[in-house]
Amino acid sequence: MFRFKLVCGAALLLTLFFVGVGFFTGSTGAQSTPKSPAPTPVHSTFQVSRSYVSGNPAIQTHAPATSSGPAFTQNDVVAFFNKYGFFAGPVVAGSHLRVLTIQFVTARQASQLMQGESVGRPDDALVCYVKVEGPFLLTNLHGGPANVKTPTTARYGDAVFDAHTGNILVWGVYY
Repeated sequence: MFRFKLVCGAALLLTLFFVGVGFFTGSTGAQSTPKSPAPTPVHSTFQVSRSYVSGNPAIQTHAPATSSGPAFTQNDVVAFFNKYGFFAGPVVAGSHLRVLTIQFVTARQASQLMQGESVGRPDDALVCYVKVEGPFLLTNLHGGPANVKTPTTARYGDAVFDAHTGNILVWGVYY
Protein backbone atom coordinates (compact mmCIF):
# COMPACT_ATOMS: atom_id res chain seq x y z
CA MET A 1 0.00 0.00 0.00
CA PHE A 2 1.46 3.32 -1.07
CA ARG A 3 1.11 6.05 1.54
CA PHE A 4 1.04 9.66 0.46
CA LYS A 5 2.74 11.90 2.98
CA LEU A 6 2.94 15.62 3.05
CA VAL A 7 5.63 15.55 5.68
CA CYS A 8 8.31 15.57 2.98
CA GLY A 9 8.42 19.35 3.21
CA ALA A 10 8.92 19.19 6.97
CA ALA A 11 11.66 16.58 6.53
CA LEU A 12 13.37 18.82 3.97
CA LEU A 13 13.20 21.78 6.34
CA LEU A 14 14.65 19.70 9.18
CA THR A 15 17.42 18.44 6.89
CA LEU A 16 18.25 21.98 5.84
CA PHE A 17 18.21 23.02 9.49
CA PHE A 18 20.68 20.29 10.50
CA VAL A 19 22.92 21.06 7.51
CA GLY A 20 22.85 24.73 8.52
CA VAL A 21 23.72 23.89 12.12
CA GLY A 22 26.61 21.73 10.88
CA PHE A 23 27.81 24.51 8.58
CA PHE A 24 27.78 27.16 11.29
CA THR A 25 29.40 24.96 13.92
CA GLY A 26 32.02 23.37 11.62
CA SER A 27 35.46 24.69 10.75
CA THR A 28 35.78 27.40 8.14
CA GLY A 29 38.60 25.93 6.11
CA ALA A 30 42.25 27.07 6.04
CA GLN A 31 43.65 28.34 9.32
CA SER A 32 46.36 30.92 9.73
CA THR A 33 48.63 31.15 12.75
CA PRO A 34 47.09 33.72 15.07
CA LYS A 35 49.31 36.49 16.40
CA SER A 36 47.37 36.55 19.65
CA PRO A 37 45.73 33.77 21.59
CA ALA A 38 42.47 32.55 20.12
CA PRO A 39 39.36 33.84 21.88
CA THR A 40 37.67 31.55 24.35
CA PRO A 41 34.82 29.75 22.56
CA VAL A 42 31.34 30.75 23.58
CA HIS A 43 29.22 27.76 24.51
CA SER A 44 25.60 28.00 23.53
CA THR A 45 22.80 26.50 25.59
CA PHE A 46 20.99 25.61 22.35
CA GLN A 47 20.75 21.87 21.85
CA VAL A 48 19.48 20.48 18.58
CA SER A 49 18.21 17.32 20.28
CA ARG A 50 15.83 19.39 22.43
CA SER A 51 14.35 21.60 19.73
CA TYR A 52 11.20 20.62 17.88
CA VAL A 53 8.98 22.19 15.28
CA SER A 54 5.96 23.56 17.11
CA GLY A 55 3.45 22.54 14.44
CA ASN A 56 0.58 24.72 13.25
CA PRO A 57 -2.30 25.99 15.38
CA ALA A 58 -5.35 23.75 15.14
CA ILE A 59 -7.41 22.68 18.18
CA GLN A 60 -8.28 25.32 20.78
CA THR A 61 -6.97 24.24 24.19
CA HIS A 62 -8.74 24.59 27.55
CA ALA A 63 -6.00 23.80 30.06
CA PRO A 64 -2.58 25.37 30.66
CA ALA A 65 0.21 24.06 28.43
CA THR A 66 2.17 23.06 31.54
CA SER A 67 -0.38 20.49 32.74
CA SER A 68 0.63 16.84 32.57
CA GLY A 69 -2.55 15.72 30.81
CA PRO A 70 -4.05 16.81 27.49
CA ALA A 71 -5.20 20.43 27.15
CA PHE A 72 -8.26 19.44 25.07
CA THR A 73 -10.78 16.61 24.90
CA GLN A 74 -11.87 14.03 22.36
CA ASN A 75 -15.01 16.14 21.86
CA ASP A 76 -12.77 19.09 20.89
CA VAL A 77 -11.13 16.89 18.23
CA VAL A 78 -14.51 15.88 16.79
CA ALA A 79 -15.67 19.52 16.83
CA PHE A 80 -12.48 20.57 15.00
CA PHE A 81 -13.02 18.06 12.19
CA ASN A 82 -16.74 18.84 11.99
CA LYS A 83 -15.94 22.52 11.55
CA TYR A 84 -12.84 22.37 9.30
CA GLY A 85 -12.86 18.90 7.74
CA PHE A 86 -9.74 16.83 7.24
CA PHE A 87 -6.48 18.35 5.99
CA ALA A 88 -6.37 16.32 2.76
CA GLY A 89 -9.45 17.97 1.32
CA PRO A 90 -13.20 17.56 1.13
CA VAL A 91 -14.94 14.20 1.19
CA VAL A 92 -16.40 12.73 -1.99
CA ALA A 93 -19.91 14.02 -2.70
CA GLY A 94 -22.49 12.00 -0.79
CA SER A 95 -19.94 10.86 1.81
CA HIS A 96 -19.38 12.04 5.35
CA LEU A 97 -16.18 12.36 7.34
CA ARG A 98 -16.04 9.76 10.11
CA VAL A 99 -13.66 10.01 13.05
CA LEU A 100 -12.71 6.38 13.72
CA THR A 101 -10.11 6.71 16.48
CA ILE A 102 -9.02 9.39 18.94
CA GLN A 103 -6.26 8.33 21.33
CA PHE A 104 -4.06 10.31 23.70
CA VAL A 105 -0.81 8.33 23.49
CA THR A 106 2.94 8.83 23.55
CA ALA A 107 4.72 10.00 20.41
CA ARG A 108 6.28 6.54 20.16
CA GLN A 109 2.86 4.86 20.17
CA ALA A 110 1.53 7.32 17.58
CA SER A 111 4.54 6.59 15.38
CA GLN A 112 3.82 2.86 15.64
CA LEU A 113 0.16 3.47 14.69
CA MET A 114 1.44 5.23 11.55
CA GLN A 115 3.86 2.46 10.53
CA GLY A 116 6.94 4.29 11.84
CA GLU A 117 6.21 7.85 10.70
CA SER A 118 7.87 10.33 13.05
CA VAL A 119 5.66 12.87 14.83
CA GLY A 120 8.61 15.14 15.62
CA ARG A 121 8.45 14.84 19.39
CA PRO A 122 10.39 12.84 22.00
CA ASP A 123 9.13 9.28 22.35
CA ASP A 124 7.49 9.97 25.72
CA ALA A 125 5.72 13.21 24.69
CA LEU A 126 1.93 13.16 24.96
CA VAL A 127 0.15 13.52 21.60
CA CYS A 128 -3.32 12.95 20.21
CA TYR A 129 -3.55 10.38 17.41
CA VAL A 130 -6.64 10.53 15.18
CA LYS A 131 -7.72 8.19 12.39
CA VAL A 132 -10.47 9.34 10.01
CA GLU A 133 -12.39 7.85 7.09
CA GLY A 134 -13.48 9.69 3.94
CA PRO A 135 -13.11 9.05 1.08
CA PHE A 136 -11.25 12.33 0.52
CA LEU A 137 -10.81 14.15 -2.78
CA LEU A 138 -7.11 14.72 -3.40
CA THR A 139 -7.43 17.06 -6.37
CA ASN A 140 -5.59 19.92 -4.63
CA LEU A 141 -2.70 17.84 -3.29
CA HIS A 142 0.64 17.63 -5.04
CA GLY A 143 3.61 15.51 -4.16
CA GLY A 144 5.08 12.07 -4.37
CA PRO A 145 7.48 10.74 -6.97
CA ALA A 146 7.07 12.19 -10.48
CA ASN A 147 6.75 8.73 -12.03
CA VAL A 148 3.90 7.66 -9.70
CA LYS A 149 0.37 8.72 -10.57
CA THR A 150 -1.31 10.19 -7.49
CA PRO A 151 -4.80 8.77 -6.92
CA THR A 152 -7.71 11.22 -6.88
CA THR A 153 -9.17 9.86 -3.63
CA ALA A 154 -7.98 8.38 -0.35
CA ARG A 155 -10.17 6.32 1.95
CA TYR A 156 -8.39 6.86 5.29
CA GLY A 157 -6.27 9.52 6.90
CA ASP A 158 -4.54 10.10 10.19
CA ALA A 159 -3.34 13.12 12.10
CA VAL A 160 -1.30 13.77 15.22
CA PHE A 161 -1.78 16.83 17.43
CA ASP A 162 0.41 18.04 20.28
CA ALA A 163 -1.73 17.18 23.33
CA HIS A 164 -0.59 20.29 25.22
CA THR A 165 -0.80 22.99 22.52
CA GLY A 166 -3.44 21.54 20.16
CA ASN A 167 -1.07 22.15 17.22
CA ILE A 168 -1.16 19.77 14.28
CA LEU A 169 2.19 17.98 13.99
CA VAL A 170 1.73 15.58 11.08
CA TRP A 171 -1.04 14.16 8.92
CA GLY A 172 -1.33 11.85 5.94
CA VAL A 173 -3.70 9.76 3.85
CA TYR A 174 -3.82 6.11 2.80
CA TYR A 175 -4.67 5.15 -0.76
